[in-house]
Amino acid sequence: MKALHFIIRPILFLFLSIGCALPTYAQGTAAATQPSSTGNGFHLDLDTALFAISFTLAIVIIALLGVLRSSIRFYIDKNNNSLKAILWIVMIFYSSQEALAQQANPVAGNPQSFTFLLSVQGWLMLIIIAIEIYALILIRKWIRFYTGIEKFETRTAETKPSWWDRINAFKSIDSEGDIDTGHNYDGIRELDNITPPWFTAAFLGTILFAAVYLYRYHIAQSAPLQLKEYQNAMKIAEQEQALYLSEKGDQIDENNVELLPAGQYEEGKTIFKTACAVCHGDKGQGLVGPNLTDDYWIHGGSVKEIFTVIKYGVMDKGMRNWKDEYGPNQIAQLTSYIKSLKGTNPPGAKDAQGTLYTEATPAKTDVNQDTSKTTK
Repeated sequence: MKALHFIIRPILFLFLSIGCALPTYAQGTAAATQPSSTGNGFHLDLDTALFAISFTLAIVIIALLGVLRSSIRFYIDKNNNSLKAILWIVMIFYSSQEALAQQANPVAGNPQSFTFLLSVQGWLMLIIIAIEIYALILIRKWIRFYTGIEKFETRTAETKPSWWDRINAFKSIDSEGDIDTGHNYDGIRELDNITPPWFTAAFLGTILFAAVYLYRYHIAQSAPLQLKEYQNAMKIAEQEQALYLSEKGDQIDENNVELLPAGQYEEGKTIFKTACAVCHGDKGQGLVGPNLTDDYWIHGGSVKEIFTVIKYGVMDKGMRNWKDEYGPNQIAQLTSYIKSLKGTNPPGAKDAQGTLYTEATPAKTDVNQDTSKTTK
């Protein structure tokens, strides 16, 4: 009966409200109605549209009232309630039907602009439509309650296994006797549950993946192995580096650096005193770092090799890189200045370290050779 009162009482109140509001709307509309003098034709303004919507909803509600009244009466009789309650509900529904029937006679009027929403009649129509929609919602709720749909859906939801139970293929408590192994450890029974289907599917998936991997990488060789993939990546990196250097134009790097003539590396001398003297001495005699004035070099004594060591450094020997502090031209000048220190024999020079380096001698050209002649 609590569910019945929850549904019936709001419906009765809503229909009483509609019955009281419709006469007010009809009077306001009639007072505002004037004959049209601008010509004939059909005009569908928003006021008419709202009236059509409310009229349609009223027809639907009237159609449902008969079924609703019968079901409520049957429900009350079934629960042995008083005749007074039955007569009261029937009277309210009949009065609601009469009030809604008055709404079935539309009143012709002039088309109105959007400002009708500011009028009493416009807002009244919106309130009536809202009440009718709410009444339909309550009727629907009563039908679901009366027919037992709510109980059926609740019972179905309780008996239907969840998605977690389905993917794990859990047995219900009633079926545990079928999978009981008979082993009992301190009151804990051992059940012969199957392996979850998702685990079995994942295991089979790993086997399939391994077969495809083995065929692709070791039989068909359609994809490179790790070592080959690394080599390919290094080739691509070298190509990208070459392209980058080519876009730089005449910028100096370890591949094209050359020894500068005297007088063109003064900045390199300044850089040496600032960055290199702390390890190699102010005259290149060597302190923590090796002596730079002799013919022995740990990582090569050519211009390109010295340039590379300065630019990229040798971390395992404590030589840092300077490519972030100095530009290529500055490193080239520093390289030429270091080469100019050869044979200066400063006092306190450090013992030789590394391997003896000998400058490559360029091939001599016979000046007596007649270059105007060519051989075929």
